[in-house]
Amino acid sequence: MTLRWEPQGEARGSVALVHGVMALSETWWRIGPALAARGWRVGAVDLPGHGGDGHRDGALDLGALVDGVAARLGGPVDLLVGHSLGAVVALGLLRRDPGVARALVLEEPPGPRNIDLGALATAIAHDAAAVRTDRARLVAREREANPRWDPGDVERSVRGIEEADGDSIAAALRGPLRWDLAALLAGVDVPTLVLATPDAPGRFPLDERSALRGADREAVRGALAPERFVEIEGGHCLHRDDPQRWLEVVDAVARDALG
Repeated sequence: MTLRWEPQGEARGSVALVHGVMALSETWWRIGPALAARGWRVGAVDLPGHGGDGHRDGALDLGALVDGVAARLGGPVDLLVGHSLGAVVALGLLRRDPGVARALVLEEPPGPRNIDLGALATAIAHDAAAVRTDRARLVAREREANPRWDPGDVERSVRGIEEADGDSIAAALRGPLRWDLAALLAGVDVPTLVLATPDAPGRFPLDERSALRGADREAVRGALAPERFVEIEGGHCLHRDDPQRWLEVVDAVARDALG
């Protein structure tokens, strides 16, 4: 699925939004209209294996995810935004096709050297089963764990779990889905902004709230100008925790990078 929001007048440019693991394009339900109100033509796409995409016969490795997003974009955009796994896919897409975007925003890109992908896969498989047997408990968990979220974000988070192919995604995390965040970033030659939550104990995936930690965090920070690595107080989903601050930072960088 691709969701679209159009500006009232002449567009400043085009933005594509790519969600994270076990989410769906509707995660941008507030960001998309807000960017359109600021003059952007906006589209949000679903990753393969997400948003009701159905069971995947092939492995969901990085190449398959990049191929799926490229097909859904339908052409180059001015600004490409990716959250979590969507940030990794955005990097992979730009590395493969440097003309696909003129600028890049990476929200909480995961650094796999400091994340237990097996534990994350187990948690995903558990949630995929739990949402079918006790949806109300999952809604309550998401609401309690994320007190800053709008109720619409809680509902869309659970719907993302419902509509994702959890078995294929968990299998990918246990097997072929691998990436080198620093190498992917080094292969991209467009203005890039990284948004990250402060590196402190929290929730992602089990006992930390940021997906970008340790050596991966330092490598990413070191590759960017100081003003292009911005910390926003919150958890792993900053566009849900503080959408206003997210919009302010992204819009300012887009204005600077794209004119």
